[in-house]
Amino acid sequence: MASTPKARPRGPWTPEEIAREERVNKARAQGDRAKTPEERLEETVRLSRFTSELRDGVPDDVRAR
Repeated sequence: MASTPKARPRGPWTPEEIAREERVNKARAQGDRAKTPEERLEETVRLSRFTSELRDGVPDDVRAR
Protein backbone atom coordinates (compact mmCIF):
# COMPACT_ATOMS: atom_id res chain seq x y z
CA MET A 1 0.00 0.00 0.00
CA ALA A 2 1.34 3.42 -0.92
CA SER A 3 2.12 5.83 1.86
CA THR A 4 0.30 9.12 1.96
CA PRO A 5 2.32 12.14 0.85
CA LYS A 6 3.52 14.53 3.51
CA ALA A 7 1.19 17.52 3.76
CA ARG A 8 2.66 20.97 3.19
CA PRO A 9 2.57 23.14 6.28
CA ARG A 10 -0.18 25.71 6.25
CA GLY A 11 -0.20 29.10 7.81
CA PRO A 12 2.04 32.14 7.61
CA TRP A 13 5.49 31.91 6.10
CA THR A 14 8.49 31.68 8.39
CA PRO A 15 11.04 34.50 8.40
CA GLU A 16 13.48 32.20 6.55
CA GLU A 17 10.93 31.55 3.80
CA ILE A 18 10.20 35.25 3.46
CA ALA A 19 13.93 36.09 3.23
CA ARG A 20 14.50 33.35 0.63
CA GLU A 21 11.58 34.59 -1.48
CA GLU A 22 12.89 38.16 -1.34
CA ARG A 23 16.38 37.01 -2.43
CA VAL A 24 14.93 35.04 -5.35
CA ASN A 25 12.75 37.94 -6.48
CA LYS A 26 15.70 40.36 -6.26
CA ALA A 27 17.96 38.04 -8.30
CA ARG A 28 15.21 37.51 -10.90
CA ALA A 29 14.66 41.26 -11.22
CA GLN A 30 18.40 41.89 -11.67
CA GLY A 31 18.54 39.25 -14.39
CA ASP A 32 15.56 40.78 -16.15
CA ARG A 33 17.13 44.25 -16.04
CA ALA A 34 20.37 42.87 -17.53
CA LYS A 35 18.58 41.55 -20.64
CA THR A 36 18.82 43.48 -23.86
CA PRO A 37 15.68 44.43 -25.78
CA GLU A 38 16.58 41.77 -28.36
CA GLU A 39 16.78 39.08 -25.66
CA ARG A 40 13.42 40.17 -24.27
CA LEU A 41 11.85 40.02 -27.74
CA GLU A 42 13.29 36.54 -28.40
CA GLU A 43 11.95 35.32 -25.06
CA THR A 44 8.52 36.79 -25.78
CA VAL A 45 8.41 35.11 -29.19
CA ARG A 46 9.49 31.76 -27.70
CA LEU A 47 6.81 31.96 -25.02
CA SER A 48 4.19 33.00 -27.55
CA ARG A 49 5.02 30.03 -29.80
CA PHE A 50 5.04 27.69 -26.82
CA THR A 51 1.61 28.81 -25.61
CA SER A 52 0.29 28.57 -29.15
CA GLU A 53 1.55 24.98 -29.39
CA LEU A 54 -0.11 24.14 -26.08
CA ARG A 55 -3.38 25.66 -27.21
CA ASP A 56 -3.29 23.92 -30.62
CA GLY A 57 -1.91 20.62 -29.38
CA VAL A 58 1.73 19.70 -29.66
CA PRO A 59 2.67 18.22 -33.05
CA ASP A 60 4.72 15.03 -33.31
CA ASP A 61 7.77 16.82 -34.71
CA VAL A 62 8.33 19.34 -31.93
CA ARG A 63 11.96 20.44 -32.03
CA ALA A 64 14.07 20.59 -28.90
CA ARG A 65 13.90 23.87 -27.07
